[in-house]
Amino acid sequence: MSNLRTDYIEKLLKTIEIQRMILNNSRFFDKKLKEKSSNFILDGSRDFSLENIILEMLAKENLTLTQLKSTCKMLLTFWNEGIGVDVELFWIELKKHNIDFERNDELKFALNKNRFRRVDQGFGARRDWNLMKDMQSLKDRFSVSEIEQIGKIIEADENKRVEILKKCLLKKQIPKSQYLKFGECWAYLSYCNLFEKYFDQEQKDELSDIHRNFK
Repeated sequence: MSNLRTDYIEKLLKTIEIQRMILNNSRFFDKKLKEKSSNFILDGSRDFSLENIILEMLAKENLTLTQLKSTCKMLLTFWNEGIGVDVELFWIELKKHNIDFERNDELKFALNKNRFRRVDQGFGARRDWNLMKDMQSLKDRFSVSEIEQIGKIIEADENKRVEILKKCLLKKQIPKSQYLKFGECWAYLSYCNLFEKYFDQEQKDELSDIHRNFK
């Protein structure tokens, strides 16, 4: 048991090192999001993040193997729930270092349900898909037809969100039942830089006014 525990701690420490490397070298993960995220710490940051808490726990406490597994689950929350190039790179690095932590693959959920579980997962998929679809890590997990289907799910998600905003613009109001959806759609188009694709500045300003004047 002692050897199992020691091995698990070493895997956790290496995972934290990989996490730091991926995020600090990221071309895709927004810097502001990095700074705000409670799960990550950047080089030079003094934020008391979850990562720091875990490091202190490993250094000071004699955690059982069960407790270590729970700690690992906390650490992997983003990497299990996120979709994007950085997420793929993280799991690729874990595999390279023979770290066999279980992955909860949200792309598989999307395939099974024909939708994304959360709007932020749609963000990541839409933004990074042109790069992700050619990554070997995806080709190893999905067939050609499955990768094509994920692309269609992303396209349908985008179209659905654009249609909601267009309806609000046409009616010049947000239905009460759609208020939260409106916010999600606005965030989606903003994050993925899609507003200019579908709306001119006047329309965007009008949508902003509609949102601001919602009662």
